[in-house]
Amino acid sequence: MKYLSFIVTSSLFFLVSCQEKSTKKSIDCNMNFYQQGCPGYNPYTTTGGTTSGSFASYCSSNPTYNWTTPGCPGYCQNNPSHSSCTFGTTTGGTTGGTTGGTTGGTTGGTTGGSAGGTTGTITNPFLPVYSSALVANWGQQYPGGEPTGTCSSSYSPSGITYTPYETRKATMSIVGGRWYNPADADAPQYINTSPKLKSVTEAQSLFSTDSVLKVRFKALPQPPSGKGINNCYGQLQLATIAGYTKLQYSVSLVGKKANGSTETVPLGTYVTGVNSCSPAINLSTYASTYPAGIYLIVQSVQGNQLYIPDNYQYYGFRDVNSFKVIRSADCWALDIEVAADGTKSFD
Repeated sequence: MKYLSFIVTSSLFFLVSCQEKSTKKSIDCNMNFYQQGCPGYNPYTTTGGTTSGSFASYCSSNPTYNWTTPGCPGYCQNNPSHSSCTFGTTTGGTTGGTTGGTTGGTTGGTTGGSAGGTTGTITNPFLPVYSSALVANWGQQYPGGEPTGTCSSSYSPSGITYTPYETRKATMSIVGGRWYNPADADAPQYINTSPKLKSVTEAQSLFSTDSVLKVRFKALPQPPSGKGINNCYGQLQLATIAGYTKLQYSVSLVGKKANGSTETVPLGTYVTGVNSCSPAINLSTYASTYPAGIYLIVQSVQGNQLYIPDNYQYYGFRDVNSFKVIRSADCWALDIEVAADGTKSFD
């Protein structure tokens, strides 16, 4: 009987062990900042590379916390000079050394590492937050060729001691006569629009920062139109005309204060040629004014498809400098580029 009990107990132990191994294999490390056991899981600790689940929950419950609270994912990207962002663990065993220093303390704390943690230094340990620009075969009919355009290159800010991330980018494609607003009930249905722009929460994370915040817009070629073509939500089916070569649009900032109230601040009206960029709009002063989140809306969008000039067959609307609301059979499209703490900048 004693041996039978031992066999049953051993079998149960083996079964549980297998289940645990199976569970470990199923960890999804795409969310590695929130998943215990994955690289990057709450490394701000002096107890060996892990923290309590309640803190992880706190960090993930509201995107604002990720950018404003030391120890949450995203904080170091926006606060690269903060003392907690150049770190190595100071507790653990005695075998950390180079490994602990290289990984900035998480490995050092787990496998040993007072030496590795003490000498190890890493800045900006987190992945950048951006939304990939849309990849689509755009390019409406442009007689004379699609405009070349100009956008200045991004650059590393002066006076930094770390390698900055690339700027964050996102793309919107909106039907003529409509505006872009992530609070719009139809925003989740915007097709050919980056996910980061389809909700207020996601848009706030795109613009999250501690101090530095600049944005600029790039006017994209007009997406194709015509029978059977749908490149933006609500696009009608009408005959094709040549695409705009300039866009005029107004931008406003919506900011949420610490008390939960929101305010809308007009930022100005801009005219941007296709494949060119607007000047940088410095929004840094708004980061502290609206600590609970910022997002932008784009409205009053007009194109220069105003009338048919004499050289239309050769150049389309290249030489037209007046504007009207874009027809509902067409889309308009813009890239948003964001510079924040920890990223490159632009002018």
